[in-house]
Amino acid sequence: MWLSTVAIVVLVIVAIIVALILTILLAPITYSIEIDGRTPYRGELRIKWLWRVFSLHLAYIQNKPFFKELYVLGVLKIGPVKDYEQWLENRVDEEYQKVMDDDGDMAEAFTKAMQGGGQGPTTSSSGTSFDDLKSSQGSSATFGDDESPGAGSSPNQEERKERIERPDAESKDMDAQARADRYDSIQQDPTAHIQDDDEVVSRVTFNSDGSIKEKVFTKVNDIKTTVKQRFGKPDPNDPVASFKSEIPTFWFMKHLRNTELWRQIFLVSKRCYNHSKPRDMAIEGRFGIGDPYRMGLIASMLYSIWPEQAESIEIDYVNWVAEGSGYIKGRMILAVLAWYGTRFLVSKPMRSLLGESARVFWVKRKEAKQLEKLKAAQGQTA
Repeated sequence: MWLSTVAIVVLVIVAIIVALILTILLAPITYSIEIDGRTPYRGELRIKWLWRVFSLHLAYIQNKPFFKELYVLGVLKIGPVKDYEQWLENRVDEEYQKVMDDDGDMAEAFTKAMQGGGQGPTTSSSGTSFDDLKSSQGSSATFGDDESPGAGSSPNQEERKERIERPDAESKDMDAQARADRYDSIQQDPTAHIQDDDEVVSRVTFNSDGSIKEKVFTKVNDIKTTVKQRFGKPDPNDPVASFKSEIPTFWFMKHLRNTELWRQIFLVSKRCYNHSKPRDMAIEGRFGIGDPYRMGLIASMLYSIWPEQAESIEIDYVNWVAEGSGYIKGRMILAVLAWYGTRFLVSKPMRSLLGESARVFWVKRKEAKQLEKLKAAQGQTA
């Protein structure tokens, strides 16, 4: 008897799970767009799925604030009510903080009065006020560009690693041919133009006309050695530096050049569009772009592609005018999109791409572990 009861309970649970999955997959996602080009202008967007499991509503009406409302799993995330609740919460926090600050000031004043501190001149935390510092240095004390009050001049100022260069107004930058020649020489030998302890440009400022106003050079020690190490070949005796991956850098290029993969991408895009394209469309009003020739072309396309809607549209061939309204409504079902996506994933080019991607991931993971072991062994022998 109890086995039959357990079986019934299990079947009920399975039936509920299946019903939920079918509801999620078969419940349509509806969308609608409405636009009114007459005063007052109005635009509205609605997206809804399973009532308020997901619901988005955006609306704009002329001379009124932008309206937005978002529900996720039946909970209001964005909306006028949510904004009011946040404003009320912030207001309560501000008033509470204000009361606490006033209480703190009153407690501090009471403590000073009990200690007999009174209201004396303010001093700094070190016991020296700004007036004392000013009087000690004199009223005529001046500071240089690189000095600050109380700091004095730096003893190593002549050894600073920055140099500022301001080009003359008459000087001109190198021409295009000189820049090209310099670029070619750098490509051939990146260290040819670098001296030992060379300088690098750390900051550049420009004038309003785009010319260079100022260059700041910073001296970098051993920059030539650093560049050689960057562009030089790894040491063959160093197992870590000479470690090379089995996977080429652009292993995926053969898949990108596969025309069959692109055909499958376009095919699944076409299927998804045909399923989710608008089912109900309407437009009415008076329209014109002020160009009789172009408007004639548009009218010919309208009458040939959408003849049933052309009766509600008045075309103005001479004047620029846009007065009317329209709406677009449609829906999409997740089960259909999932079916199209599954067919795309099991296609031959996608199977090949996914299989090789898994292989690359597995090999890269093994190589990372091997490299960690080499580094650990190198650290022990060092």
